[in-house]
Amino acid sequence: MRRQRARGREALVTTRLHILVLMACAAFVGCGPPPRALAAEDCPDAIVKGQPSQITLVPSAEGVSFEPPKTCRGQYPDAPQYYIRVHGHGTRRIDYSKRDPNECDTPDADPVACPKVHYMAIGLSVLGAMTKALGERNANGLGLGACADGSGPLDQWNLSSSIQDFRHADEALRIIDAELRRWNIGDDWGLSVSGIECAVLL
Repeated sequence: MRRQRARGREALVTTRLHILVLMACAAFVGCGPPPRALAAEDCPDAIVKGQPSQITLVPSAEGVSFEPPKTCRGQYPDAPQYYIRVHGHGTRRIDYSKRDPNECDTPDADPVACPKVHYMAIGLSVLGAMTKALGERNANGLGLGACADGSGPLDQWNLSSSIQDFRHADEALRIIDAELRRWNIGDDWGLSVSGIECAVLL
């Protein structure tokens, strides 16, 4: 009889212990299998079409001057993004301050009286030229570019327009160069080559 009672108490203690372990596991660790990592197959639009090798334009000091594509990870580890920095040849600088547009934010403004151009002015001009030449479905966006840290200041955001297919890269680089020359800008502007990331449901 005593043995039965002792065994009953042991079973009760063991059951309580199991329940406590399960509760702690559910509350702090989550006991189920780890969530599956996001993959580009979950969002095919996130995959850039083509390869950087499709860029046939050769950078030069006299012509279109740009750096090789920088590769970085986007939302999906198996869907890389790319950023290409294009160098301007002019004398005016890009103004990344928070201000309203003014008379200096035009391409034909006097570079002495207007040594700076607001980033939104040149950005919208580049975007407009790209969408006109490539179509709205092939060029879009004006904001945080690929391979950038959004927690830094605006001049480190790699502000740029984007394409999703490297077959448009040569033309997009020519357009950016032409706009920087038209605005007489000596600072850099960029081209992001990235897919369209899908929304993640929380």
